[in-house]
Amino acid sequence: MTSQLRSRRELFRVAGAVMALAAVGLAYEVTLTRLFSLIFQYHYVFLIVSLAVFGLGIGAALGYLTRGRAQAGALGPVALGLSAALIGTAVALAAIRSASLTGLAAAIGLVPFLVLGWLNATIFGRYAPHSALLYGADLFGAALGLAASLALVQTVGAFGSVLALASVVALAAALLAWDGRRAVLLAAGTLAVLGVGLAAADVVRFDPAALRDAPPDKTMTHVLRDPAARAELIDTRWSAFARVDLVRIADEALRYVFTDGGAGSVMVRYDPANPDEAAWLEANTDNLPFAIAPRPRRVLILGAGAGKDVIQARLAGAEAITAVEINPTMVALTNDYAGYTGDVFRLPGVTTIVTDGRNYVERSNAEYDLIYLNLVYSQAATPGAAALAENYIFTREALAAYWDHLSAEGRIGAVTHNGPEGIRLFLGALDMLQREGYSLREALDRVTLTARRTTDPQTRTTVVTVDRAPWTPERAQALRDLIAGRGMSILYIPHVNEQLLGGLATGDVTLAQYIAGNEEFNYFPTTDDRPFFYHLQPGLPDALATLLRAVIALGLLYVMVVIIAWNPRQAALGRRAAWLGYFALLGAGFMLVEIPLIQRFNLLLGAPALALIAVIGGLLLGASAGSLLSGRVPLARLPRLVTVAALATGLGVLAGAALYPALIARALPLPLALRLALTVLMLAPLGVAMGTAFPSGMRLAGVADPGGIPAHWGANAVASTLGSTLATALAMSYGFRAALLLGAAIYLVVALYAWGVIGGRHAVPQL
Repeated sequence: MTSQLRSRRELFRVAGAVMALAAVGLAYEVTLTRLFSLIFQYHYVFLIVSLAVFGLGIGAALGYLTRGRAQAGALGPVALGLSAALIGTAVALAAIRSASLTGLAAAIGLVPFLVLGWLNATIFGRYAPHSALLYGADLFGAALGLAASLALVQTVGAFGSVLALASVVALAAALLAWDGRRAVLLAAGTLAVLGVGLAAADVVRFDPAALRDAPPDKTMTHVLRDPAARAELIDTRWSAFARVDLVRIADEALRYVFTDGGAGSVMVRYDPANPDEAAWLEANTDNLPFAIAPRPRRVLILGAGAGKDVIQARLAGAEAITAVEINPTMVALTNDYAGYTGDVFRLPGVTTIVTDGRNYVERSNAEYDLIYLNLVYSQAATPGAAALAENYIFTREALAAYWDHLSAEGRIGAVTHNGPEGIRLFLGALDMLQREGYSLREALDRVTLTARRTTDPQTRTTVVTVDRAPWTPERAQALRDLIAGRGMSILYIPHVNEQLLGGLATGDVTLAQYIAGNEEFNYFPTTDDRPFFYHLQPGLPDALATLLRAVIALGLLYVMVVIIAWNPRQAALGRRAAWLGYFALLGAGFMLVEIPLIQRFNLLLGAPALALIAVIGGLLLGASAGSLLSGRVPLARLPRLVTVAALATGLGVLAGAALYPALIARALPLPLALRLALTVLMLAPLGVAMGTAFPSGMRLAGVADPGGIPAHWGANAVASTLGSTLATALAMSYGFRAALLLGAAIYLVVALYAWGVIGGRHAVPQL
């Protein structure tokens, strides 16, 4: 009885440690995304984090190679090593002084994942009969870690979060080394206190001014390093969305607010009692949509930033201004400097909404004279997202929604960074208007394209307008005169300058032919299924193509290591290969379902952090319940259970691909609390089915191939990285729906696999 009680106590301690390690693993991945988004171009964040997460597979391979020598007493000390590695990682990443050191950053970030992979593979190998309990604890811990990571980043910053996570791992080490290992317990306690203390003291900091080789879009570093700017960093705030920095420069009329070191927004000194002090804004290129007659009275600003556009609307005489900003930290920072900004977001007639701009428009019934979008671009990489930013602001469906919210003389006014972006949006507007029932000529009479005069098209700030009323020759002439006084270039104005479009303006080519005929840039209109507006390069981005090749190569290397280390006395090679294939399919399938679902529900919830918590959290909690329920099923019935669960997952994902868009559209008007609850209710049952296959397979593999458990766990981790990369590549090439359908297909293959292979005596000869 005492031995049984001790065994149960040991099992629950191990489950507690697994829960803590899972929480740390997902929280560390989220935090790494925040760190790398600050230092590197956001294009490469997905690449670096994915390669770092691949460390889970490498660690599992090491666990497989050391499976005969690893003792139970090693778990605590190795966990202590993970705690120390996290502290070292925070210090090392803060010390990076060059944005070109992407390989070094990936290697540094990989180390904790490597140790974590060894721990997980070894624990699951040692306690394989109890996989249902351990996997349930793992998934529940990951859900807790996701929520905790977002709160930690907001409280102590990204570097402080890594240090705090080191403390959690130290406590997990204590659980793994509970029986009489006082030295390890003492060290665990010391590291726990050290991690908390360092996080609270904020001693590990990153200095953006010291960063060399900063890419052009990390504007903050260039401003801080420019002696002529006399720039000074005066405020820094971390949040789940991004890091926000306020920089003072020599010109006291304005300040810069940067999101993750780039995506600068302008904070303007403004006195409502003396608005003429800010009249210089009226000469700017981006003020053009406000200056076109008739001047707008009701204005909707999407991506309000630090309030400059609100001031421009007031200078234009707008009476009602709705400012929508997705980043709550940006709004809070602007409000805290009310003495400088004139409390711009709380002025009479100004309504400030913190949510995604597209989400707000879809849920609004109001009409506007001007819907204004000025450089709507965050550069903030999101965990679980793709290599390039998904921008639902400029999709075909978004433009149609804006069109529906315009008054009879209303217009859409959008400012883009450069010529190619402006042309893509211009052509997207023509596409939208044609889908609204206008002929190409009628559509061309409602759009304009102008730009700041410069010889470099890549830095040519471009303005696109889309008007409800067609441009008459008289109005077009007045617009040309207005633009001439601003030093701007005319790229397209109806009746005045239509040469840019060539055969499109004369009707000799269709819009589709015109877009397809351009080989230099990707001008195809973006959609909610393929929302990559800023991906102008034809084909896959270089960073994503590199990652895909690297992950495939590393995956093949992993398989070679497993085969070379194969021990024929433990299991037949065919049996081991069958189980490797099973767990690899599960890893790839899970990510191919998860990533598209995050994108689907991002529009419904209106905030990336909420979508992350609701989708991943809902799936993880459901999967945790499914894992625990599967532990009640006898071993002999597990192949049938896996078959049914995988079949239910595949069919459920197929049904979701067909039904989710309509359900989301109907749910948009609901209050946020109901939208959150609905998201979890739609996803949790799917999570229950998805969470059954892995622990059931681990229990079966523990009987059929006990020596291969670490290798199987690693195959799942490696395939997860491949699945997330493949999901992104498919989304960019064919759409998120294609990735979701592939995920469904993989689960249907798993069902066949479980029925035909795992259910046979070849895979589990003892049953």
